[in-house]
Amino acid sequence: MNNKLTLFTINFPYYFIRAVINFLASKGIERTKLLELIDTDADEINQSSRHYASHEYEKLLSYGARELGIKNIGFKFGKTFDISIWGLFGHIVTASPNLWKVLEYQKRYQCLLGNSGRAYHEKDGDRIILRWLSGMEASSNNIEHVISAWITFAFTHYQSDDKPISVHFNHSPLADVGEYEAFFGCPVFFNANFNGVIINESSLNIPIKSYNEEVMNVLCCHAENQLASLRSNVSLEIITQFIVETLPERVPELTDIANHLSISPRQVQRKFQKEGTNLTNLLEDIRISLATSYLSQTDHKLLYISLMLGYSEQSAFQRAFKRWTGLTPQSFRQTPMAIIKNGSPTQ
Repeated sequence: MNNKLTLFTINFPYYFIRAVINFLASKGIERTKLLELIDTDADEINQSSRHYASHEYEKLLSYGARELGIKNIGFKFGKTFDISIWGLFGHIVTASPNLWKVLEYQKRYQCLLGNSGRAYHEKDGDRIILRWLSGMEASSNNIEHVISAWITFAFTHYQSDDKPISVHFNHSPLADVGEYEAFFGCPVFFNANFNGVIINESSLNIPIKSYNEEVMNVLCCHAENQLASLRSNVSLEIITQFIVETLPERVPELTDIANHLSISPRQVQRKFQKEGTNLTNLLEDIRISLATSYLSQTDHKLLYISLMLGYSEQSAFQRAFKRWTGLTPQSFRQTPMAIIKNGSPTQ
């Protein structure tokens, strides 16, 4: 067993933390208490360079749930969705023509939203399955917020009253299921085999009310500039996104990353040294994070997961997973895992 199993740090951008603090304060919790809870201040939650660890976000959610007596605080938070919680990407979304374009932009600008999870979609006949793959440490309220925010955006920005076919959550219900179904307008399944939404493919073509091509192009230019800045700073976020997107095709080498960033392999190595890691360790961290999330939050077959992680054979993935965790992928999937720490499973 690997005795030092460490996942890369999950973080949230400043505007995300600012949004949850604003929401909890609007419900009557003292703002200064919320700021003290995560050792920050009013200035820091407005600084574009500031990022917060996932446990700080989770601390705010759990504190709000206790103080307000609302077990499904994430769902309530998602229902009050403010587009600013997605930062620049949120404004791009509102200026986009339809959800097909939104999905395209989401894939390209994912790293600008932090690294708390990964959204992806699959086609199933005339239906689209929108999935959310969160980090292993994500709470049920964290996940409910993400899915609820997606639907709230659609309800408020679509030129249609179209509803989802169904909504799915891995966890047990935190409140009466009827409350969720009344809001989503469709069946809601808990203890499901994935987190996400099933919609009609035709829903992706529904126009967005605030579509503005000129504004969208200007905002995309800003987003491209931010990506360029991340590349020039050899950001681990953009390296991680590149690795995740490349793994289904091949395992990227140092030269691939350098070419993607338009820098030399030596510069990439210097960045890794500065961060106290290397390509081998980062690649393993990414694979561990994706593998544990896929196994615990989806019903994807092991062969599919193996390919998504860049393994040419399922057996190679199974050996690697056993080395990381001491468990086979099948055993892990059957065990109610919360997170993996220091190489040992935690129930």
